[in-house]
Amino acid sequence: MPRIVKPDSRHFHAWYAWLLVAVTVVGFAPRSIAIVSGEMPMPPLVVHLHAAAMAAWTLLLALQATLALRDRPDLHRRLGLAAVALVPVLLVMLTLITVSRQQAAAGTPAAAVVNNILFLQIRAIVLFPTFAIWGLLVRQSDPGMHKRLMLLATLNLIDAAIARMAWLPFNAFPVSYAAVHGYLLLLLLPGLLHDQIRRRQLHPAWRYGLALMLPWVLATELIWDSPWWRAVGPLLVGSGG
Repeated sequence: MPRIVKPDSRHFHAWYAWLLVAVTVVGFAPRSIAIVSGEMPMPPLVVHLHAAAMAAWTLLLALQATLALRDRPDLHRRLGLAAVALVPVLLVMLTLITVSRQQAAAGTPAAAVVNNILFLQIRAIVLFPTFAIWGLLVRQSDPGMHKRLMLLATLNLIDAAIARMAWLPFNAFPVSYAAVHGYLLLLLLPGLLHDQIRRRQLHPAWRYGLALMLPWVLATELIWDSPWWRAVGPLLVGSGG
């Protein structure tokens, strides 16, 4: 019988983390270049701070996975302190950008689209800290759970990058978010397949992730562009009439 070579877990998680960095860069780089070149107007300061926090988190995830691959637990632990500090910073920035965008769009033609996005931003505000804090709490007691939860936390931040890839097949954003959700869930597939091959079963982290993410995905599709959400959403951030 030929020997089945299973993929190395540390190599896989480092590759996976850098994949999320690549998705983020591909999604946001064109807009960033357009702003720097003057093709697009300069956004408010809160947008720059939000982008910086997002970039720092995504890059930190990849660096941490790479340090684990290189057997540098000392540096991994030191950078872990940065992750602990970044979680509240990113949560504050997510909240500020959500409120500022909603209030800036109130009463303008962009209000309907921004109101749809509001539900997605609320999802990130809820699910990102859920996975990130959970992952940080188990980083010593359950490293396998830790690294998967940190990947899940990051996945719940990058759908905005996917939405900006208008060239993706079936991507109809801002009319619909269904394809973006499809691509987001597709990014989960490498993790599921890796565990199925290596462990012969899904790690509980992926099951928890799907259990928490799928209801939000379905709810987003149900409320997208609905009159009910147009009335309720702005009230949640103080921009309702």
